[in-house]
Amino acid sequence: MLRKPNQTFKSMCVALLAALLAFAFWYFLFEYQRQKDESEAYLEAASYGNVLRSEMDRELNSLLFISNGLSSFIKVYRNQLETRKIQAILADLWAQARHVRNLAVAVDYKLTYVYPETGNEKIIGIDYRYVPSQWSKVQLAIESGQGVLDGPLDLIQGGSGMIYRFPIFIDGSYWGIISTVIDTHAFLDAAFEHNLRNEFAFAIRTADDKHVFYGDPQLFRQKHAYIQESLVPNGKWEWAIENKKIHNLRDRRFGVILSLVFSVVVGLFAYFFAKERYYLSEGALMDSLTGLPNRRLLENRLNYVHSEAKRFSKMFGLMALDVDHFKSINDNYGHDVGDEVIKQVANMLKSNIRDVDTVSRIGGDEFVIVVRDQHSQESLVKVANKLLSVFKKPMHIHGHEIAVHLSIGLTLFEPTSEVALKQLFKQADIALYQAKQKGRNTYSFWQ
Repeated sequence: MLRKPNQTFKSMCVALLAALLAFAFWYFLFEYQRQKDESEAYLEAASYGNVLRSEMDRELNSLLFISNGLSSFIKVYRNQLETRKIQAILADLWAQARHVRNLAVAVDYKLTYVYPETGNEKIIGIDYRYVPSQWSKVQLAIESGQGVLDGPLDLIQGGSGMIYRFPIFIDGSYWGIISTVIDTHAFLDAAFEHNLRNEFAFAIRTADDKHVFYGDPQLFRQKHAYIQESLVPNGKWEWAIENKKIHNLRDRRFGVILSLVFSVVVGLFAYFFAKERYYLSEGALMDSLTGLPNRRLLENRLNYVHSEAKRFSKMFGLMALDVDHFKSINDNYGHDVGDEVIKQVANMLKSNIRDVDTVSRIGGDEFVIVVRDQHSQESLVKVANKLLSVFKKPMHIHGHEIAVHLSIGLTLFEPTSEVALKQLFKQADIALYQAKQKGRNTYSFWQ
């Protein structure tokens, strides 16, 4: 049986729907997995960042206590301060501290005591008020009365470092300030020496001026980097931690492409499957040569018309038809011509009945027509005469001029009767036989 255009259209619609559903399913699956992997990488980076921050805080706190202890000594022995004693205390504290470049004490605003003095001669005697790069933080420490961490910054004596400044107040009045200069690189290396992991990269910067003093500044521009903050005395640091495996995860384009591939495969499968199903379903109900309903579909429709007629007291007609001398046509012209005759007969019958009626081929050259809503025998005879007149002219098939005529048997179902469908078929067959007995190319009504 030839596949009809509507079969192809329906199959394409099924294929398109299947492809869209497949794409949505696979894209959702890939996107869910991608986001899950990204979230896991992000959480791992956050966990690692917390560890780094804790180690940093621990290492920094160990240095800040130096200033607190020295401040207490100065407050207690403020009336007995001697250069020799202060230098000795600074030397002892410096020897015990890690990562400290030097310790210094400024009386009022003037830096008076420094240890070690070697290499730090340039800063002895400077007045902070005349050092613009450092005065703002010194002033902040004095005004807040709390320690302030400054830097990393370039030092006057050379190099760079972080400076922790702690103000000293005696009897509520400002006395001076203690400075602990921290070796930035040594301090950071010590803080992270046991926690560096190759699968992560991180960077640190000051929150106020965004100066990156550790790691790659580009990490702060990475959209998948985890950003955290840590508090330092009177300030903040910002961290960017990246889980390197984020670069090995498949991006969204991979999911789109793979989803498209899968959806095309599913769509093609659905198209051919639907087309075959339509073919098989119509093959079960339609005649393969003419495309007309076959005996099975005829019985279904006839059952419906029969039930309707009984329920609403209607009449309908049943017509049994066959082609006169069809065997001779096959014998004289061949089966190809015979098949073409059957197809043209089918088309002519279908073209000359109403849409509400049913013409079917039940085998060979035999056709049956169900004619709904008839009012009398005369109305059914009128239909038969119309069909007979259609075949007055010969058919032209493959270069042959062939006269084709029909014999028609008619019967009418009346709702007052108790005639079953099987008996109705038999009546139409008997009427067809009578039409042939009368000489063919005519009709006969069952009596």
